[in-house]
Amino acid sequence: AALIQDLKQRGMFDETLIAICTEFGRTPFSDSVGRGHHGAAFTCLLTGAGVKGGVTYGETDDYGVEIASQPCHVHDYHATILHLMGIDHTKLTYRYAGRDFRLTDVHGNVMHEVLT
Repeated sequence: AALIQDLKQRGMFDETLIAICTEFGRTPFSDSVGRGHHGAAFTCLLTGAGVKGGVTYGETDDYGVEIASQPCHVHDYHATILHLMGIDHTKLTYRYAGRDFRLTDVHGNVMHEVLT
């Protein structure tokens, strides 16, 4: 919150993209040593330049187990960040070991619903 407040006070918020994402989520159920890893549901945050404020994208079911709507893969998250940086993710391709690779693989889609 202090970073966002500071960027706004300095007039830099609208030209700065802040991206935060976890490697995995946690299940809402406790096992014997704590909550387990949840690779299907986790939290990412985008705010600042080009991002709508107050928007939630995607949700799980009432138990926090299955994706209920608007699934978002990490490739979609990366495609959206690259789009906000002015880079077409489909053209960001590099060749390694005889194969073409993209950060967003072949599945990434820009999440236009979160953009201004």
